[in-house]
Amino acid sequence: MIWKTDTHQFTATICQRTGKTCPALAQVARAAVQAIATAAPATTAEFEVEGTADLTHCTQGCTARFQARPDRVRVYCGADPEVNGDCLNDYAELMFGSAFTTLPSHAISTPPCAMLQAEILAPRDPTPVESHATA
Repeated sequence: MIWKTDTHQFTATICQRTGKTCPALAQVARAAVQAIATAAPATTAEFEVEGTADLTHCTQGCTARFQARPDRVRVYCGADPEVNGDCLNDYAELMFGSAFTTLPSHAISTPPCAMLQAEILAPRDPTPVESHATA
């Protein structure tokens, strides 16, 4: 599922346990986006935070891992706590990225049951009225 706000594009996979998108996962992503935006005046473009969140509204009772930075937030639901964050990022690139990438099959033995990515939208310059075609 893909949706946009004024500032971000959200892309979510279907939960492998429920067969639906996970509203609890979206709630964590929105909170992380808001936290990063709030911290922006006191941080740099390299600022990054990682952590976990219990998805209390999830019927499966999952724990999500997240990586948040000013341009992108990724949330991994049901990710193995032993898996390196870089491996999760590489796995997410397979799902969300536009470039051709590969990942060894043994890198993640148990993939996350669901993932969500929120990418910041580039600001759009308004088109001057005079450049619009007139009929």
